[in-house]
Amino acid sequence: MSHPLGSLADNLTAYAIYATAQAEMRRAYSLIDAGEFAAAAAEIDSAARAAEVLANVSASAAADRTPHWHRVAAARRRFAERARTHASDQATRPVLVAA
Repeated sequence: MSHPLGSLADNLTAYAIYATAQAEMRRAYSLIDAGEFAAAAAEIDSAARAAEVLANVSASAAADRTPHWHRVAAARRRFAERARTHASDQATRPVLVAA
C-alpha cells in the first residue's frame, strides 16, 4: 500500500481490513450458532483472505507481524474446512421425523 499520506494511510487501510475480518468472524460464529455451517465457512474463508492480505502488507511495514498473520490465515483456513466438513455431515445425516 502506498499513499501520499504515507504510513498513516497504510495503518488506516490495515485497520479497515482487520476490522472487516473481525466482523466476518463474528458473523461466522453467529452462523455456526444458527447451524448454518456452509455460510459460516464462507465468512471464515473471507477472514482468512484478509489475514493473508495483512501478512503481505506487514511484510514491508512491520515484518515481525508477518508470521503472526500467516498463522492466523492458516488457522482460519482449518476452521473453515472443519465448518464445511460439519455442513457436509449434517447434509448427509438422515432427518428423523416424529410420528
